[in-house]
Amino acid sequence: MATLSLERYNRSLAAVRERFDANPALNALRSNNDPRQLELFLLYFCAIGAQMTRPVEGWIRRAASRCAELGFEAPAKALNQHAQAESGHHLMMIADVHSLANHWNSRHSRSIDADALLNQGPSEGARSYCEVHERNIAGTTPFAQIAIEYEIEQLPLRYGSFFLARCFEVLGPEILSSLSFVSAHIDLDVGHTHFNERELAKLIDSTPESLPALVTAGTAALDAYAEFLSDCVALAQRHYYAIINSLDRPSQFLSWRIQPPTAISALESAKTVPTWLEESRSLRGAVLFNDGRRPSFRGADGKYYDPDPIDLPSWHVLAYHGSLLAGCVRVYPLSESGPPCLTESLLGTEPFARMIGGLGKERRGVIEIGRWVVDPAFRNRSSLAPGIGLQLAAGAGALATALARQLGLGKGVAIFAAGTRDRQYITLKHLGLKVVSDLSPVHANEYDDVIQVLYCDSAMALQPRFRRIIGSISMAMRIDEVVYSVQNRTLSSSSISA
Repeated sequence: MATLSLERYNRSLAAVRERFDANPALNALRSNNDPRQLELFLLYFCAIGAQMTRPVEGWIRRAASRCAELGFEAPAKALNQHAQAESGHHLMMIADVHSLANHWNSRHSRSIDADALLNQGPSEGARSYCEVHERNIAGTTPFAQIAIEYEIEQLPLRYGSFFLARCFEVLGPEILSSLSFVSAHIDLDVGHTHFNERELAKLIDSTPESLPALVTAGTAALDAYAEFLSDCVALAQRHYYAIINSLDRPSQFLSWRIQPPTAISALESAKTVPTWLEESRSLRGAVLFNDGRRPSFRGADGKYYDPDPIDLPSWHVLAYHGSLLAGCVRVYPLSESGPPCLTESLLGTEPFARMIGGLGKERRGVIEIGRWVVDPAFRNRSSLAPGIGLQLAAGAGALATALARQLGLGKGVAIFAAGTRDRQYITLKHLGLKVVSDLSPVHANEYDDVIQVLYCDSAMALQPRFRRIIGSISMAMRIDEVVYSVQNRTLSSSSISA
């Protein structure tokens, strides 16, 4: 039950709390649905927050000592009692930084060094927050430390549940294990807030003239913390744009190659299969085997292989680091006489035809993108090939667009049969592909996965940055020229044969 004294304090802080709630950083957290920006915010929040949390126990004890020196015995006793409860809380934030960095590094090619984040200098907001405490301790009203603790320890109660729910919504349930500090303080600070309320009320009741100093300290603490949150948002955005600007250009560590459909038939000897296709099938087999998850992709001789007949009438985008194949993706324009694509094999002929009809397309207007794989050795090596998977996807998109233009497929559609267990389909949805409605996911025993079919029938539906990467890759690889040249050679050969 709030006393009249505490109500007077709360009324004085009402406008300050409203200002905090309207802070642009909080609004960004409420509205921004980009998982990478939120994850980067969490990393900076915990890394810089650890610097701000480490000295809290010491600040409270020093404020208690200063209170005792100045004759404020009751606040001195209360602060000493509270100090022990703040011991070691920064360790939770440090552990969260390492956990968040591991979570990021398992999903992105540009890795993050947790120790480097923890060792960075404090932000302006963090400095302001520390200065609020130091000024309070050095001044003549060190008892105002109670107001600082009251305001800061109310934040998890006001925003903690929203914060965790937002992270759950954008990043999925697995992120919650990396947010131990916030999770713990939602519960811990209930008791701390009740304690601070009692001590504030007693202090104002016994020393009414203390109210202005308490209001000043509480205001300064909230304003500094709002500045800290704004710093974390700004640092996350700067980090994010540094990553995407580097990914908007083809990696300087990679060389790219486009392979048109091969002229050999599926019945010809394996000796006639070109080296690049052997390498692609071997890499795909190794990735798909996945430590035995899909045993059919390793032969009796122990070699990995994926001899898919769709390879022969397909185009292929290949990424090399030196002479080593680092990744590949396949682009298959369907025809009336060609073999069924992977999606058709999984769904069945009639369901596939219904799906295409439901999209308002014809078979000859369908281009399937698939077998999108990256050598695991390149996934987390930012010094070699940042964003190789994204660039391969962009290369496939650029090639599909060029093929659609050359083949006159003005109303064409690109489709992708994506696995769900490793969240591949989530990645494609983030790039702008849409899930085919009224089509249930398909369980594929060979792939030990549940397959979701996605499609794109307009480049404008893709994420804007992904479109920029497609344009950059297209120019760097001269995709339109290559497709035009191959199609002209094909037409010339057909004319001569006729």
